[in-house]
Amino acid sequence: MMCRIWLISVLLSLSGCIARSEMYPSEGEETSPGMRRVSVRYLKSLYTGYATPLGEALEIRGWVTANDRYGTFPRTIWVEDDTGGIALKIAGEELFVDYPVGAEVSVQCRGLVLGGYGGEVSLGAASYESGYQNAYIDRMEAAAYVQVHEGLRELYASELQIGALTPVWIGAYVAFERVQFIDEEMGATWCDPQTDTDRHLVNPRGDTLIVRTGRQADFADRILPAGSGYIEGILGYFNSRYQLRVITHTRAMMDSPRFRVQIPDP
Repeated sequence: MMCRIWLISVLLSLSGCIARSEMYPSEGEETSPGMRRVSVRYLKSLYTGYATPLGEALEIRGWVTANDRYGTFPRTIWVEDDTGGIALKIAGEELFVDYPVGAEVSVQCRGLVLGGYGGEVSLGAASYESGYQNAYIDRMEAAAYVQVHEGLRELYASELQIGALTPVWIGAYVAFERVQFIDEEMGATWCDPQTDTDRHLVNPRGDTLIVRTGRQADFADRILPAGSGYIEGILGYFNSRYQLRVITHTRAMMDSPRFRVQIPDP
């Protein structure tokens, strides 16, 4: 699997690709007194299908893979360990100042609520609106739940194939190689002016994947890349369909010539 590395800090130097399991702390390591370290995958498995308050002293530990820096994820940071990723909902703006990409964080989950939307699980505060299973943690209270450790590190996107996606990758920082936007969307922008928008990637086999961009993204009005190549972001899921949410347009390096898509046999 190819590793793609993004420079997070000029103070860090690249020493080569490492196994994904070496990037993250392991479940069961020593943690705060009275806290039990669990994996992101285990935490998400506690979701019941309804708002799920967390009363046990559980802690997850991982790395911030995305935040609100480019407008793609308002009031949200993504935390990932070697088992998966989850959205942590925090009210306010400029979360990237306190929770930069590459920061190691510990999240104490007791008092928070797991909620689902369209089949994707997130972690947040209790919601008092019937349409939402959880809400945004008050910015002033977030420090009581989220500890940011010193230092930043370089992060790796896991390279996947569109036709082989599974639920374990939902919420993870992922990448796709040798893909392009479909012919019908050439010349279009990442997002329509008035509404969040779906565009579509395709690979040479004809497998397609939605690329979802919100109108708040600071690259929403840029033209889609015209070539083929590499793209990365956070893998989402909504109503039985996977979707890629690109962190920023510079994570789409698609300058190779377009390829001919195979037409599946009827």
